Amino acid sequence: NKITGTIPTEVGNLVEMYEFLLYNNKISGTIPDGIGNLDRLTWIDMEDNQIFGTIPDSFYSNLNLKGVILKNNSLSGTISDRVGDLSKLDHFWASFNQLSGEIPSTFGKCLNLEELELQNNELTGSIPEEFGNMESMEVLSVESNQLTGTIPSTIFGQNIPGLRLLYLGDNELSGPVPENYGQSPRLKDLYMNDNLLTGTLPAIAEGEFLFLGEYLIVF
Repeated sequence: NKITGTIPTEVGNLVEMYEFLLYNNKISGTIPDGIGNLDRLTWIDMEDNQIFGTIPDSFYSNLNLKGVILKNNSLSGTISDRVGDLSKLDHFWASFNQLSGEIPSTFGKCLNLEELELQNNELTGSIPEEFGNMESMEVLSVESNQLTGTIPSTIFGQNIPGLRLLYLGDNELSGPVPENYGQSPRLKDLYMNDNLLTGTLPAIAEGEFLFLGEYLIVF
């Protein structure tokens, strides 16, 4: 559609709403604070609009949220540590915005999270070791940010047995490739290109990378 205008502040009065779908429009303005009043809300999709400003702190009061789709907007500011309170979360897509600050380590408390897409933002700091707690993770994309530090070994191996797609490219990650990088049993795509990685590639043992289809690691 081509719906324009802003999200009404009165949206916080729709307390029975469980899905809020605004994707593929031309909606602008900010996310109203009243969004945090929607206790029954399980899915919010604002993809492909012109929404700007920060993600309000009240947003993280919706403890029944499973899907958060905010990609392709102009959101700025940080992702709150309160994201770890969303224990039912299985999708968090906030790529192609202008989000800054560090990735909250509290994402590691979201044990049901299957897809985390934060690519093409302005995020800084390191990749949290706590990502290794997200045992349900299948897709992890943090490429095209300004991330530094080393690649944590916790994101490989049996910590995240269902990981299929891992995109870490186009950052400022440094240090060696973790020794256990070949031990993710279902990994299909692995991008670590355009970083500052050093050292030699660890050997790939027999039986590792059985499903790998795309492997990009140009330093």
